[in-house]
Amino acid sequence: MDHREEPREATSIDARGIRPPAAYSIAEGRSSERVTVLTMRGELDIAAAPLIHASVDDVAAGHALVLDLAEVTFIDSAVLKELLRARAELAARDVQFLLAGVQPPVRRLLDLTRTAELFEQAPDAETAVKRLTG
Repeated sequence: MDHREEPREATSIDARGIRPPAAYSIAEGRSSERVTVLTMRGELDIAAAPLIHASVDDVAAGHALVLDLAEVTFIDSAVLKELLRARAELAARDVQFLLAGVQPPVRRLLDLTRTAELFEQAPDAETAVKRLTG
């Protein structure tokens, strides 16, 4: 599986004080010719939304996309909007789209907004890939 991970900046100190590293990362991996897995980690908020948008658009030419959310601890409404956008745009292009490993904090937002049923889901990325290639 080929991984492309967004570089995580180190903690730094400047004139404004201590600047912690980014609270999230996105790694791209191809599990087969037909399925791409984007693994997301950390707290995904409005700062992550443009990177999610670009990452989904970069890999959308494939036959299927799995967003692995097993290590995501938080998403906000901006990220939810990107997930909904991705779902709609990929469906229009006949690209299969699954969320995998949805954790309780993410599940809570999906349930509260009544959007959980809009997404096909799998318990983990491996199951999602098998479902898409089997």
